[in-house]
Amino acid sequence: MNMKKQLINKLKQIIIPIIFYTTFVIYDVMESYPKIHEDNRGQLLIPLELKLSDEEYRFYRELKVDWTIPPIKREDLPNEFSKKACKLVDLFRRKTINLNFECMLYFDYKTGEIIYCFIGEEDCVENTIDEFYFKNKHIASIHNHTNNNLSPPSPENFEILKIRNEEYELISTQHNLWILEAKGKYNEKFVKEFQDNITKIFNISIMNTKNKEFNIDELDKTYGQYLLKFIYNEKNKIKLTKKEF
Repeated sequence: MNMKKQLINKLKQIIIPIIFYTTFVIYDVMESYPKIHEDNRGQLLIPLELKLSDEEYRFYRELKVDWTIPPIKREDLPNEFSKKACKLVDLFRRKTINLNFECMLYFDYKTGEIIYCFIGEEDCVENTIDEFYFKNKHIASIHNHTNNNLSPPSPENFEILKIRNEEYELISTQHNLWILEAKGKYNEKFVKEFQDNITKIFNISIMNTKNKEFNIDELDKTYGQYLLKFIYNEKNKIKLTKKEF
């Protein structure tokens, strides 16, 4: 009988902590789940594998929203973008328009699901992606250019050409929204030549800027016009459009 009591006591010592720990974990998950999936300040769905360790996304969610700026309307975006994706783009611009550092989101433009979130520096945002999470999805990215930098895409922004499942790259700035469409994956040689040509366009823009004194607004306009014309004249599947606010 004593042995039976001892066995029961030992089982209690083992089982009770397990029950307590399991209950705590379930409660913690239930508490965190609504915060991720019901946050009315940002889009809602991050894959579970990424969500648990994504501190940058948590930082992004807490950014203040500027409700005073003009909205991104449905007609400002490609027809393929869903209402949720349009809301995501509008909210991203409101959150980042006054920042002095760059942010970047990868998302599914059909569902509004966020796949990745990155927080960068004033003139760049570093990221490492696993294209496994892009499979069977319709991928677009959006990042902001700060007010101290040019608004049009830089040569580096055309890295989208190397990613098979990324079809759109959006660049949000204080006065513009640039939309780069590039469906499919391009080979390394093509991408390098394309980026080299854009670098040449940028250098020509500097030389042709009318004001003798350096004027970033004039350079922004000149470079943007040359870039739009160059990509239009290439007659390939790459498209670039600009929406002004």
